[in-house]
Amino acid sequence: MIVAPAALAVYTPGTQKPVPPGRKSDGGTTRGCSGGGLPLTVLASRNYVGRTISRHPTFAWFVPRGSASKPMEFTIYESVPGGKPKEVRKLPLQSSPGIMKLSPFLQNEPGLQPGKEYFWQVVIHCDPDNPSGDLVSEASIEVVGMPAVVQSKLNKAINSVEKANIYAEAGLWYNALDEALKLAEASKLGVAGSTLLNDLAQSEAPETISELPLKQRDAIKKQIENLKQIANSTR
Repeated sequence: MIVAPAALAVYTPGTQKPVPPGRKSDGGTTRGCSGGGLPLTVLASRNYVGRTISRHPTFAWFVPRGSASKPMEFTIYESVPGGKPKEVRKLPLQSSPGIMKLSPFLQNEPGLQPGKEYFWQVVIHCDPDNPSGDLVSEASIEVVGMPAVVQSKLNKAINSVEKANIYAEAGLWYNALDEALKLAEASKLGVAGSTLLNDLAQSEAPETISELPLKQRDAIKKQIENLKQIANSTR
C-alpha cells in the first residue's frame, strides 16, 4: 500500500450549491439493524451538491461496524425540476462493515451527464417485513466541466496522492475521495481519505447555521460529528 505524505491539500469546496431542503434524508438513522453507534453514512456532503468532473464517478459510504451483513441497494436518481426523480441506476448489494465504495457505470456507458443534478442513496434492508426499519443515507452530485488549470496540474501528477490534492483544492469532492481511497486498505479510508473527510466535516455547517431552526442545527452538528468519528475510526 502506498502511504500518503503528511502534507495533504485541504479540501476547498468553494461556492457550494445547497441541497433542496425536501431532499435531505435522515443521514443514516440508528434504528433497525445498525446496532447503535455510528449510523449508515454516505461519504459526501448532505447539505451541499458535491462536484465531479467524471461521468463515471466512484461513490463511497460507511456501514456501521458490528452489524451483520444485510441486503442493501444503491440507487442514483436524476433530479427533475417540478417532477418525480428519474431512476438512473439501481444495484443490489450486500452490506459490509467499514468503508464501501462502488463505481456503478461501465466505461462504455454514458454515465452521468453534465448540466444535470443527481442524488444517490444507499439503503440497508434490516428486515424485509419491516421497511420502516431500513437504514437510509443519501447525497447530491453534479458533473461539471474540467477546469483548464486542473487539467494542467493533472498532466504533471504522477500518483494518486498528487491527484487527490489537485482535486481537493479544486473542490471536486468525488474525484478527490476516489483517488484517496486508491491509497487505502479495503474497508478503510487511509490517511488521505481520513484527512479529506475531516475537511468535509468542517465545510458542512453553513455560515447562517445560527439562524436555522433548532432541529436543523442539531442535525447538521450530528452529521459533522459522525463524519469526524468515521474519519478517525476508519483511518
